[in-house]
Amino acid sequence: MKPYYTILIFLIFATSSKGQSILKGSVLDSATKLPIAGVNVFLSTTSLGTSTDEKGNFSISRVPQGKYELICTALNYATLVTQVQINQSEEKQTIYLASNANVLKEVIVESYDSDGWERWGDYFKENFIGKNTFLKNCYLKNPSVVKFKYNRRNNTVRAFAHENLQFENNNLGYTIDYLLINFEFNLNDNQFKFTGYPLFKEMTSTNADQLEKWKTTRLDTYKGSLIYFIRSLFANQLQTDGYEIYPLIKVDDFEKKRVKQLYKNYLEANKNKGQTNILQKDSLDYYSKVSKLSGEENKVILDKQVNRDEILFKVDASISKDAYFFEFDNSLHVSYIFKKEPYEYTKYMNKRPYKDNISSDISLPFNKGVTIFKNGSYYFGENIFLEGYWAWSEKLSTMLPFNYDPKE
Repeated sequence: MKPYYTILIFLIFATSSKGQSILKGSVLDSATKLPIAGVNVFLSTTSLGTSTDEKGNFSISRVPQGKYELICTALNYATLVTQVQINQSEEKQTIYLASNANVLKEVIVESYDSDGWERWGDYFKENFIGKNTFLKNCYLKNPSVVKFKYNRRNNTVRAFAHENLQFENNNLGYTIDYLLINFEFNLNDNQFKFTGYPLFKEMTSTNADQLEKWKTTRLDTYKGSLIYFIRSLFANQLQTDGYEIYPLIKVDDFEKKRVKQLYKNYLEANKNKGQTNILQKDSLDYYSKVSKLSGEENKVILDKQVNRDEILFKVDASISKDAYFFEFDNSLHVSYIFKKEPYEYTKYMNKRPYKDNISSDISLPFNKGVTIFKNGSYYFGENIFLEGYWAWSEKLSTMLPFNYDPKE
């Protein structure tokens, strides 16, 4: 029997200035007790990462407070993914990582489509990298490592890779080392989901104009983004930052028929003096808008804005420090008043460009909320379903790291 190996990682969070911390640790082989050099250690969806030295030590500086996924990869060891909370206080953790010597026994070799990239490459690029002009300047440098498998039974396409994907985003000025765990596209309803862990690295240039262009483009991308919304929601700055939240209710044909009849009765009752209104004033907005739905329309957005304290609840400090729980019924419609819908999005949606504010719909398909943090991160992401502008715009080509600071 082959020996069982683990890696022990000892983590220390030391506080630095501006609410940032230094993440330090040591990586050891639990069987031999010897340090492991060359282990890649990074915080997912950030530009914060390093490798262990010959003594197995590593140090990551300038880590903003928040919750992150710590990723550790090493040759002949299974990838480690664990959540870490960065606070101003010191913390120590011991983490175990299994060796590939045992993991490989459980791996089932999966077949893939030999012509996968030719058949599904465009789906992958449009839904993972993006459909906008950013796609032209954000490219995958090693597409041959991406494999595809079409499932005829449920009409889905899955993409996977046994090597990290290497991207170069010349629009935002980042290279991205992406550990893809899963990507699945449903051809029936054009919905997709993916899981992965990116490490960002800022590109360098001797051209001052290029550096300024990257800075400007990052800020423009940040304004109105999902990460900006989460940060604004956390900091209670929605109004200042330009976000408005409205209740959104989806209705089926039965509900539309029921409401239209009740609203008709209400209008007739109002014509007769002495008749008691059969609808409450607070319900009129809903009934009036549902009655005006036609054809396949199935959404109504109510006029009364949602207050932050109706959807955000402080998490018990014993469970998670400096976190809020984001939960709501039905759906939310989020509008960002400082940016109009761009031409490419309106072309995709068959709308007039630069007329309406960008807006997105958020729902909780599993009726479970998510925990949000100061840096814009949130868990568990699979519980959030996006429609509208964010469904179109929130792709790899527009992704910013969680340690992005618009003031720097």
